[in-house]
Amino acid sequence: MAFNWILYTYVGVLTVCAYMMHTAISPLLLILCCLLFVLSLAMKPMGSLMPWIRLLLMICFHGVSQLNWTLPLYLLILCKEMNVDDNRTRVWILTVVHALAYMTGIYYVWVHQGVPVPWLYMIVSAMHFAAAAILTRTSRINFNQCELFKKEQVLLSKQDSLTGLYNYEESHRRLERLVENKQSIALILIDCTDLKSMNTTRGFQAGNLILKQIAELLKILFSDALFIARYGGDEFAVVIPLKEDNPNSASYQLLLDSELPKLTGIQITYGIATYPAEVQTKDDLILLAEHNLFTKKREAWLKREEHMLRSEKLRVVGELASGMAHEIRNPLTTVRGFLQISRANGYNIENWYSMIMDEIDRMSELTAEFLQFSKPHATQFRVHSLHECVLKVISLTESEATRLGHEIHYSESFQPIYMMMDQDKMIQLLLNLVKNAFEAMEESGIIQIKLSRDQKNASLVIEDNGPGIPGELLEKIFHPFYTTKETGTGLGLSICHKIVQDHYGTLEVESQPGQGARFIITFPITDEESHNEMEKAAFR
Repeated sequence: MAFNWILYTYVGVLTVCAYMMHTAISPLLLILCCLLFVLSLAMKPMGSLMPWIRLLLMICFHGVSQLNWTLPLYLLILCKEMNVDDNRTRVWILTVVHALAYMTGIYYVWVHQGVPVPWLYMIVSAMHFAAAAILTRTSRINFNQCELFKKEQVLLSKQDSLTGLYNYEESHRRLERLVENKQSIALILIDCTDLKSMNTTRGFQAGNLILKQIAELLKILFSDALFIARYGGDEFAVVIPLKEDNPNSASYQLLLDSELPKLTGIQITYGIATYPAEVQTKDDLILLAEHNLFTKKREAWLKREEHMLRSEKLRVVGELASGMAHEIRNPLTTVRGFLQISRANGYNIENWYSMIMDEIDRMSELTAEFLQFSKPHATQFRVHSLHECVLKVISLTESEATRLGHEIHYSESFQPIYMMMDQDKMIQLLLNLVKNAFEAMEESGIIQIKLSRDQKNASLVIEDNGPGIPGELLEKIFHPFYTTKETGTGLGLSICHKIVQDHYGTLEVESQPGQGARFIITFPITDEESHNEMEKAAFR
């Protein structure tokens, strides 16, 4: 803007001088050319023709004013044009045209005034144009480089170089501004739990790739976020606005609990804090979110430790059960045979025979379950359809369900689900869970079986509408020998848990009193191409 005012002033000075010195061809024509030229300077660029229109008006002004002082004006206009045009070829063409235009104009003025043409001055003027072009071009390049460097410095001070998200310092600054503006927000701190182990096993490049993918997924899943930042090495911060009619962040927990872990393939831990519902300052908001994140981490760690402890208990109990079963079963067989021979030969134990046999049968059943629980079976896994296993179990239990007045509702997956399994063990697992549901429900009960899958895992949910399992018992139901049934052995669910472990899956239970129980089983799946290849190999 200041540069334009310099041009306006100099054009005005030239106009006044031409008028006062009576060198202008026509005063009215001089004023008209001056106004048109100033108007062309004030107008915004309207395309590639504007520099040529401005040059034409300047030539007209030069010719009408009949002054030899227009060289600075030509040079200033050339610098102005070069400052807004980055095309090197077009700039040099414009320089040559400006130089020729000036020299043509000055030649015309000198000839019109009858003055001999000083050709040395013409050469020096051409050198002025060349020098002005070189200096302006160099200054333009240096200025652009400085601006680019400043922008990069600003970006580096605000953004993370790996993910492109805001960095730790910028996240704090933006969070401070949001709190100062009294905006209702929720701060979500996300920790990539498995990333450290991935860096150790697969290298930092794999970890960096995962961080970039998570950054892109967060932008998609939290498209309404006020900002997303990389909060630390493997932590992210997401700040979302809270609506007045729904001042909580419960709707985002589903994305964090299921969607994000499925899409990334790694375990996610998070902590959420809201302002101003829970805290009143920025520091308290961060502290509460970090505390909730630490609590979640601790719960996940305790859950892993509990799983490892349970596996160790199962191993120890299995060894004990194997030894006990082998020691007990043989004497029981001998006793049973002896009692049968005694009865056939008239020994007087008729009054106690049925009771003795009932106890022996009970001990044999217990021994059989011990062996099933503890003995390492030589299983050969094959690729089978999980859907077919569910249909087999439904056909086996349909008559019993009808007798008890129960219904089985099955919701199958739209995609085929194949996995490596021992089919007999899988059917035994599902039978145990369905029969447990039968025993838990009263008449007219309903069992919901739902089969689904994602890219890596199959999910099988068996849910009943019985009385449910009390919260204090949920942690004990998979422990060996624990049972609430009068005639139970306490090994049914332990056996189910071991079968799931043998198939590299997980078994979880959810229940609330009065709302039934929900068993959730996940297994790693095999793609259909592997299944087809194994079928072809079987027919060869």
